[in-house]
Amino acid sequence: MKRVMLAALIALGLISCTSDHIDRDVGDPRQAVQGMELNWLVARMADQLMEKRSPSTLSEPIAVASFVDLDTLQDTNWMGQQIQESFIYELNRRGEVVVDFKLTGAIKVTLQGDFVMSRNYRDLESRLPIARILVGTFSRNKKGVLVNARIIDMRTKMVETSAQSLVPQQYLTGANNSFGRASINRGYIYRSAIVGPSGRLVTTQ
Repeated sequence: MKRVMLAALIALGLISCTSDHIDRDVGDPRQAVQGMELNWLVARMADQLMEKRSPSTLSEPIAVASFVDLDTLQDTNWMGQQIQESFIYELNRRGEVVVDFKLTGAIKVTLQGDFVMSRNYRDLESRLPIARILVGTFSRNKKGVLVNARIIDMRTKMVETSAQSLVPQQYLTGANNSFGRASINRGYIYRSAIVGPSGRLVTTQ
């Protein structure tokens, strides 16, 4: 009798282990290292982008822009910038030729540190070898933040491939202020330049 009960308990334990609602084919952020859930989701999106990527475009340089608010297409925040950084990493790992257009081309040595990157377009190269660009948007709903990404040919404006994912609400701790609309400047960074079709940085008002 004891053996029968023990076997039943083991069977129940195995059932509970396999019914954790994680789709092993699609994956789940809970499988990521704690604190790396957003980066893990970006990696999954990068896999989506690579599914329809043409091998002939591998050698064509690509840049990654900050992901922006879908409502305005002009505002970003901490999450939009982190997604940008994660995509630079993921594309590079997959063999893409990634251009980092924030490099100044010089080392600025100061008492505070040595710097080679800038967000001031006046410090950046005016012409860059960019053939394609990865852009994306985010929008909020009750479940979290919906993120859309796509790789676009800068010359034709045609979408080569796209990806989509949801950042669950539980991974957005502290993001309320970044998405708040109480103040027009609250939590956002405004851009002063864009990269044109020729790879030239174009100033905007």
